Amino acid sequence: MATVPRGRDWARRAKGWFLEFRLIPVLLWSYTAVGLGTGVAFRASGTLNALWFVVALALGGLIQGWVTHAINEIYDWRSGTDRVNEGRALSGGSRVRNLDLLEERDLWWIFAVSTAGVAALTAWVILVRAPWLALLISGGYALGLAYTIPPFATSYRPLAGEWLGGFPGVLLSGLGAYAVQTLSLSSVVVLALSAHALVCTAMLMVHHYLDAPMDAAAKPPKRTTVVAFGYAWSKRYAAGMASVAALVYGLLGIFVHPAFLLGAALTVPAVWIHLRIDPRDMKSVTRGELQVIQLGIAAGLATAVGLAPPLWPLLPIAVAGYLLHLAVVSPPAGLGRAWRKGPAVQR
Repeated sequence: MATVPRGRDWARRAKGWFLEFRLIPVLLWSYTAVGLGTGVAFRASGTLNALWFVVALALGGLIQGWVTHAINEIYDWRSGTDRVNEGRALSGGSRVRNLDLLEERDLWWIFAVSTAGVAALTAWVILVRAPWLALLISGGYALGLAYTIPPFATSYRPLAGEWLGGFPGVLLSGLGAYAVQTLSLSSVVVLALSAHALVCTAMLMVHHYLDAPMDAAAKPPKRTTVVAFGYAWSKRYAAGMASVAALVYGLLGIFVHPAFLLGAALTVPAVWIHLRIDPRDMKSVTRGELQVIQLGIAAGLATAVGLAPPLWPLLPIAVAGYLLHLAVVSPPAGLGRAWRKGPAVQR
């Protein structure tokens, strides 16, 4: 009888660790960025080192999935913006605190363990590949912390969350994957990763729509771009970023390799989706965000596989991870009702 609560506690914590990783955003941001960076590296060098690809993937996942998300969870809970359940399905944190899956000390453990993992992998990269690669890794790590930790807290400041957090974080993740393969950088990989980073940053706008009332009431207020400039401007802003991303993909497809045209073709529909989302309606926002995420993953990974056919397993793995996250997130009462009923929860 004494072992039953202990078993349930471990199951609860394991679920909390999984949800805190936020697999769907990780698939769009770091997973696809690493895949795209590796695909461009394959085109440049003609070789693919599977070990260093896995290392780049692990570093991207640890930094975004647990380091950045754990710190974000801690401080957003303290400010109060994540404490309100109603009206949100994808945004508003991972819900591990709302569902009593993890406490703050558990989140600090996630941060500490993942930081140790990042440090160990970075040391290995420095010793075996090149010391300068530490600049890319440490830069991504620092940006992840600065996204939420005071006094920087870029996510709490309009425009800063995108241009001092999301965009450079995605860019460094993909550049690191390219550099660990080739021990160099190139203008092509910078442009390709910039296109993908714009797709991710545009998705971040959608992610903040339903958070806006809670963000504005938080202490300190979380003045995201949506809070500061309003829904109408933010929609045009997101659509504009997606448009530039499609343009960059297209130009790379014309002048560098036809595979980039896949990225352009799959990004163009996202522009229309951004413009048609109703930021005040949870069903519209949730559906639009999922569509933007799906297109972003497809654009980046299809381009990567077009450049490097050996990377084809990334596609089914992404599908499996996406469906797994939905399967785990949907059942809890705190999330399932919001996922199914949409605007009724907001009302």
